[in-house]
Amino acid sequence: MLIVAFFSYEAGRYMQKNDYNKFLNSFRNIREDGDTYTFINPLIGNVSSPATEVGLYTDIKSDISSYLKTEKFKGTLYDYSYYFRDLNTGLWFGDNDAVSFFPASLFKFPIAIAAYKQIEDQPYLAKKTGVYTEELSNLNASASLNSDSVLVVGRSYSVEDLISIMILQSDNGAKNLLLTLLDVSYLNRLFEIVASVDHQEIKAYEISSRKYALFLRMLYGSSYLNEEHSELLLAMLSKSEFKDGLVAGVPGNIPVAHKYGVYEVDEEVDGKIRRSQQFHDCGIVYHFRSPYIFCFMTKGKDNPSLMNIISHVSKLVYVNQDKN
Repeated sequence: MLIVAFFSYEAGRYMQKNDYNKFLNSFRNIREDGDTYTFINPLIGNVSSPATEVGLYTDIKSDISSYLKTEKFKGTLYDYSYYFRDLNTGLWFGDNDAVSFFPASLFKFPIAIAAYKQIEDQPYLAKKTGVYTEELSNLNASASLNSDSVLVVGRSYSVEDLISIMILQSDNGAKNLLLTLLDVSYLNRLFEIVASVDHQEIKAYEISSRKYALFLRMLYGSSYLNEEHSELLLAMLSKSEFKDGLVAGVPGNIPVAHKYGVYEVDEEVDGKIRRSQQFHDCGIVYHFRSPYIFCFMTKGKDNPSLMNIISHVSKLVYVNQDKN
């Protein structure tokens, strides 16, 4: 009996050591790898296997999975992707974190990052202006989910003003005008870097929770934009007036720099057309001791239900972080 116990212990220890070594070997750096510099290669961040592979965060992931399974059974939740990352340790976990969704208004955030990257190379761009035309106004109105733009047809706006309006008010008119003033190669380069997380190309406006979280990581660590612009953009995100979803799950005195997006699509399921709502919320929760990123993308029956689901999971995550 003692011999069996000994070999069981040794086998368990060997497997644990194997898992730990595999986890350590999974770490890989993400760098710009551009041709701008000769003697440096700026570090964007790193990727690794989830911490659950070595027994960390398994309880909270199990709690989240149990809750989401119930919501799927009820028919309120069709699909989801979420990603959590502790910004002090770099440890992370997620579920369906590589599954892509249409980002909707989440797309405005990387546009802002690309715009400030271009401004850092070409400072004059900040004051460059463009006119909001009737054509752009009609483009905004053609999308059923778009709100009316605060921009006035015939009026000129600077690039830095458009970034602010686009982020603070989630204004699609500002986004469309801004895109006409930017060099699209800056946006393409940003997405190339994010695609390198798992060597999968980002297809036409599709992105996973894990990849989207890298935009937030870039700013938090000021590894892509300079400190001034990183601080400025995250400060903008923290001023969002939307208090449901992610924000509703954390105490009111905790700052949250986040962006949400809403989308709807008709899709065929079992030979029938089903109207699906998508609601996503991704941000940095500035926990007083252990700040973290939480990005949750959902598809389901209706947006109020999806917001409640995100709020519930957000609270589970915050309470767990509070315990650690």
